[in-house]
Amino acid sequence: MALISETSDDVSNGSDPNKDPEDLHKKPQEEEENQNEKPKEEEQVENLAPIRRRDIPVILIERTVTLIRRCHYPRLSLISKAFRHVISSEHLFVTRSSLGLTEPVLYTLISFPPFEAPSWFILHRSNMSLRLSRISSLPPMFPGYTAVTIGHKIYVMGGRVGLNQPVNTVIVIDCRFHKWKYIQSMKRERCYAASGVIDGIIYVVKGIWETLPGPFSSVASSSGFFPIHVVLDNKIYMLDGQHCLAYDPRLRRWQNWGPESPQRHYWYACSCVVDDLLYAIVPQWCLAGSLIVVYDPRDMVWRPVKGVDDFPSPGYLESRMASFGGKLVILGWHQTKNSCARDSEKIVMCVEVALGRREDGDIWGKVESTSPVHSSFSWPIIDISRTVTV
Repeated sequence: MALISETSDDVSNGSDPNKDPEDLHKKPQEEEENQNEKPKEEEQVENLAPIRRRDIPVILIERTVTLIRRCHYPRLSLISKAFRHVISSEHLFVTRSSLGLTEPVLYTLISFPPFEAPSWFILHRSNMSLRLSRISSLPPMFPGYTAVTIGHKIYVMGGRVGLNQPVNTVIVIDCRFHKWKYIQSMKRERCYAASGVIDGIIYVVKGIWETLPGPFSSVASSSGFFPIHVVLDNKIYMLDGQHCLAYDPRLRRWQNWGPESPQRHYWYACSCVVDDLLYAIVPQWCLAGSLIVVYDPRDMVWRPVKGVDDFPSPGYLESRMASFGGKLVILGWHQTKNSCARDSEKIVMCVEVALGRREDGDIWGKVESTSPVHSSFSWPIIDISRTVTV
């Protein structure tokens, strides 16, 4: 178990992994029209010089772009060099943040074996439809990494090279500009570690810069293999085989529950936390016919999320779920009708679910959209989905 403190906001592009880089409203003047005044000659109007895009003041570009959603920035950057300069400036994002105009953006890491290594994709809207776009400027991640988000940054820690060689590298990704850099390496190599952010501190199970006191759970695997984990109720919950473990960094205390415990009953890989409630996709026969269930750590009970039993589930084992602006976003693969053919398309589907709590305490969901967002001819493996704020 270890912790990292977030102390610097320096940004660099990190393109060399061998180095150690540290990061108008002006009211128009109204003119009263004099009916007796002689109109201007048409020649005078025709001789006026046209307004050119490069003559638009930078301050006007900044004020305009600040109010526009980030998903439109790629097209705006094509207008001129001045637009590209504004969009790529840190000042723009500082201004948006001060005005409360930041927005959630979903990032996901997908691999397409056996030909492609894991690559980062961003989920955004295009003409009112959702789609995934690959981010070519970010490096591939090591298998077995663990990742957390703080603000506009994603921290990627550990992983392995080859079949059985853990690494101790730490990469920080600045999602405002899709730049990255290496920061101080971990003191120990880690693969498939659990991680979470509590009180602004990154905790990793087990080990990095500072070892935290145990005792470690007697039922936990000696390898520390925790690919499924969440932060819930200010604790790091993790699955270890048939057991559920939790670490409370405030009290520095461990808890563990067996396979028959309520915590373990319906928790699978496709899960995430929204408003301190744990949501998970389950087989439809599991709990009252619902595809999505919710766990409240205060009463330690799983309940069905009502109203979401009629959408095509992308699968509770192969999918990944993320909290996205208070909603659930589920990504999973789907086969076309010619699924038996080797060259058939494999589709990545996205399901958006809005959530609401009724007066009786029940959680209701409403499926807002189900749409294909990416296609390929190899099986996609969705590693993680994470939401950042930019």
